Amino acid sequence: MAAVLFCKRNDFYTQTFVLIALQLIISHFMAFLPQIIVVLPELLQTENSSFVNQTTWINSTFATFNTFAIFGILHFSFLLTLNRFVAFILPKYNTFFESARLYFLIALVWLSALAITICDIYYCTRKFLAWNMTWEGDCAKLSEGDIWWRIRYLWLLFIPNAMFAMYVAIFYSIRRKQRSAAEINQNQKNKKKHGTRHETNAVKTYDYERSMLIQAAWNCGVMEIGGIIFHFLPPFLVQIFGETVNIPSNIFINCYVILSCTTLPTVYFIYNKAARNILKEYFDHLLHMRTASSKNKTVAINVRTHTK
Repeated sequence: MAAVLFCKRNDFYTQTFVLIALQLIISHFMAFLPQIIVVLPELLQTENSSFVNQTTWINSTFATFNTFAIFGILHFSFLLTLNRFVAFILPKYNTFFESARLYFLIALVWLSALAITICDIYYCTRKFLAWNMTWEGDCAKLSEGDIWWRIRYLWLLFIPNAMFAMYVAIFYSIRRKQRSAAEINQNQKNKKKHGTRHETNAVKTYDYERSMLIQAAWNCGVMEIGGIIFHFLPPFLVQIFGETVNIPSNIFINCYVILSCTTLPTVYFIYNKAARNILKEYFDHLLHMRTASSKNKTVAINVRTHTK
């Protein structure tokens, strides 16, 4: 996705989109770090280790860092959706996403994720437990910890719902503009001359609407389901199958978290033909460079052989 955004032919991407998408890429990359630095080393420990149920400072630090990455993803996804909403619904406020104001918004989003992380550190203790494959969060050390946990969870669910509501508003805005354009076109004298072109534009607009809503539904749905699964799936399964289902359910949750980080780029490439073409060109270029390098090495070897 980064290769597509920074290609030389990215005229169809605005600077605002590129900068916000870059923050999303960074946030997704940070979300993978705890899986690599904490989960894998903990799983590789022997079962007889006396520290299997304890946490090191690395475990605790990156377990908390995971909160920063997750809310970074959520907040920048919301900012990107807000940018699209303003562009389609409130274009006069689009100046907030230009020049220095955009950098201020990006800094504000990073600070908001940091503020939530600091509150999380103050009210909760987090660690990864390898014996049952779970990220444990204990918010009972302070009386206000339970309140903070509820606020955090409600905010986690609110963002995807707000994003989807904005995408629905964008959809209806595009549909309304399309109908207005159709009515104006019907009143023009040169209707026959431009009728075919209008029908073609209508088809393109419909395809764009459908693609946009499908992408929004996938992205927001994965975020929403992730929050629900993380909090309600383990206790629900324990009530049905007992404690033995703890480890399988936690493995499923960890896999879901990892796969959810790939949702945005995956959906983006599935529904964006231009992005697929750019990526294909990159691979073709790399393959061509590799083939040319191999040929040059072969020629050099042959020259040396004949010289000898």
